[in-house]
Amino acid sequence: MDGRISLTLILGEIEETISSLNNNNLIDAWYLDGFSPNKNPEMWTEDILRLVNKFSHQETTFSTYTSARLVKDNLKNSGFEVHKSQGFGNKRHMLIGTSGTVQKKERESTKKIAIIGAGIAGCCLAYKLAKRGHTVDIYDKSNSASTGATGNKILVTYPRLSAHDSSYARFCLHSFLYASRFYDQLKTSAWIKSGVFLMSHDSASKKRETSLLSARQDNLIFEQFDSHEISSKAGIKLNNGGLFFPHGGYILSEEICKDLLEHQKINQIFSTKITKVKVTKENKTLITVNSKDHEYTHVCICSGAESTDLIQINGVNPKRGQVSYIESSSEYKDLNFPVCASGYLSPLIEDIHVLGSSYSNNKSEEVIEEEHLENIKKLEDIFSFKVNVLGGNVGFRAVTKDRLPLVGAIEGIYLNAGHGSRGSTSAPICAEFISDHIDKTPTSIDQEVSLALRADRFN
Repeated sequence: MDGRISLTLILGEIEETISSLNNNNLIDAWYLDGFSPNKNPEMWTEDILRLVNKFSHQETTFSTYTSARLVKDNLKNSGFEVHKSQGFGNKRHMLIGTSGTVQKKERESTKKIAIIGAGIAGCCLAYKLAKRGHTVDIYDKSNSASTGATGNKILVTYPRLSAHDSSYARFCLHSFLYASRFYDQLKTSAWIKSGVFLMSHDSASKKRETSLLSARQDNLIFEQFDSHEISSKAGIKLNNGGLFFPHGGYILSEEICKDLLEHQKINQIFSTKITKVKVTKENKTLITVNSKDHEYTHVCICSGAESTDLIQINGVNPKRGQVSYIESSSEYKDLNFPVCASGYLSPLIEDIHVLGSSYSNNKSEEVIEEEHLENIKKLEDIFSFKVNVLGGNVGFRAVTKDRLPLVGAIEGIYLNAGHGSRGSTSAPICAEFISDHIDKTPTSIDQEVSLALRADRFN
């Protein structure tokens, strides 16, 4: 089906998982398969069935294998219209019916959507919307995609995990796994699924490693290696052990943005600055280019720290990041995957390695020698080789107070910003999330995490 069908699999206790559904999730059809009410009574309570009804619309249907009186009564008491029907297999009867009081939201078949900003967040969103059949105009003030914070040669894709069950921790894990599968499905040479090694180089990182290992011991997300083992795996000698993430890797940012924008329904409009975005009293969404208004069904701002020029938001700030391009050497030219400690080192890319990254409030857009030295100092955690810096690149990350991106609508304008230094990890799932909201389809992010991502949460 060319990616048009997706599966959202939610595992857990029924009351907790169904309560976590997003309010955008209005289900068209339910198959209630909860085993016999005698064996699994918690599945068939009136409270659970009221939640099922809550996420239904007027045309929602249901069916269930059981026809027990308890189930029938609780369905009726929860707002369902219930009928007994001929069963299947060796079952005499089954229950079917309809539910819901909310009117079904009509879905427009195609929409005309503007995206402002052609970094990884904007390009992922353009791709997702185009794949759903919508026409997309993507604007950027630069003369090509993948400039600004995405303008580094590579973006490393790995999660910042926590052993605690929080909205932040769940988002980090889910966005990482989603991103890895998303890039796999693109079948692009710009995604190198090499794995990523997260080194335990100081007391804080060793403490995090210990807590993660106590929370997960299945080796599905990460695996622990000592310094000798990981050196053999990496192809170079490393100073410390840590955790290896086999589903991680890195993207070649310019190439992957180009691949994402190749869809025939995406119109690329570069060297163009948007001066205003507004929603009129007549509910028309307009963008202003060269004093001329252009109307769209929806507009999404994906321009990182510069998003504040177009929409009133709080809690997002620019942070300068400078990477250093270093000459390769026989001592580390065979590095097989990115190594992350206080900084990171990439494998060989176009005859250089990328070393990063600084993190400062400096407003200069020029490459600064002091920040090259800062990057080299961070490299000492990884290994003790001397390096020769050939050049570098500067970008400004949009960071938030709670390290989560700002995703969703503010007064009719969509925002997708604040991804910080992890845009390659968080951008794909946020693109899916916004696309689901635009299409009024069930989202793959639960309600608690959705609230944590709210674009206006600092306003």
